[in-house]
Amino acid sequence: MNQQDMQAPARVPEEGGGQPRVLIVEDRPNYRERLLRALTVEDGFDVVATTGTLDEGLRMLRRLRPDFVLVDLGLPDGSGLELIRAARAADWSCAALVVSLFGDEDSVITALRAGAKGYILKTDSSQDIVLALRAVAEGGSPISPQIARYLLALLPAEEASRRPVPGAVRLTRRETAVLELVAAGYRRQEVADRLDISLGTVGTHIHNIYRKLEVTSNVEAIAAASRQGLV
Repeated sequence: MNQQDMQAPARVPEEGGGQPRVLIVEDRPNYRERLLRALTVEDGFDVVATTGTLDEGLRMLRRLRPDFVLVDLGLPDGSGLELIRAARAADWSCAALVVSLFGDEDSVITALRAGAKGYILKTDSSQDIVLALRAVAEGGSPISPQIARYLLALLPAEEASRRPVPGAVRLTRRETAVLELVAAGYRRQEVADRLDISLGTVGTHIHNIYRKLEVTSNVEAIAAASRQGLV
């Protein structure tokens, strides 16, 4: 099967909006199909095209002007970082979410610095990936729990044990409980189940935590809360 056979038909979106448009750039056909199926059955997203190469991804990005790009870093003809930078530099609002096998420190930090709005591992469930894309749409920066725990381990010990500073941000009891579970690596649905609250309520608490701490991701929230002695 050649590359053209593996690509979903691209279409130019209609003027005036509608569902958020998504471009998938992933070189493994089976995984690309998995992403396509997950977003196709999920109400609220419109996959405008899929491809397995960086070159075609850049062309589709410019031609289709999607709202979101799901991109792998290891593409056969280059790095997905180039597509992330192109999405950040676009003259319309376009957010890139990395979906990768690589969860090492260098890959994550490099992708986030390039402009990625989130970083999800391919080992995460399809539902988690859809929820991550929704989080990006809502202004968040989702990161897989495994990556969050890894990055938190890199924080200096003295940072994690610093005493609260005068005038520190105050979280409610429930917000603290939510953040502690997130820091332990639980996903949003698991947090909801443990606290016996709805998934939407968990999202509201996390949104409020981000706002209070002036952060945009779980890692930043946990680090900021640790520095202030909140968790």
